[in-house]
Amino acid sequence: MLASTFYSLHVEGGMTFMAPLSIIFLIIIGLLGFVIFSAVQKKSIQPIWLETIKQLGRLALAWGTFSTIIGLFEAFDAIEGSPDVVWGLPIICGGLKVAIITVLYGLIIYCISLLSYIILKFISTSKTA
Repeated sequence: MLASTFYSLHVEGGMTFMAPLSIIFLIIIGLLGFVIFSAVQKKSIQPIWLETIKQLGRLALAWGTFSTIIGLFEAFDAIEGSPDVVWGLPIICGGLKVAIITVLYGLIIYCISLLSYIILKFISTSKTA
């Protein structure tokens, strides 16, 4: 059920914009796995990996916002270009809902990366203290 919903959100949000967000998210998950594995092996956590996780989260947020703005621009362009069609509030609200999918997904990725950064930063500073 969750996989079909996740896939439908990708299709609805536009694979052009959602696929890069998913790739960024997978990279963040991979880096988190690497850092946690290193920490379990009692190795020091390199600050570059923590900073990379945080910056990739910021990139996801920026890409989601950019994608939403592009989607809104295209939607308003379509509304402006078709004066014969009566645009009702449900149609406009449905379009806005779809436009928000990418920024919401980017924000979720950013929150996960920022929370991971904070936790890992705390763990790495407590190890050195």
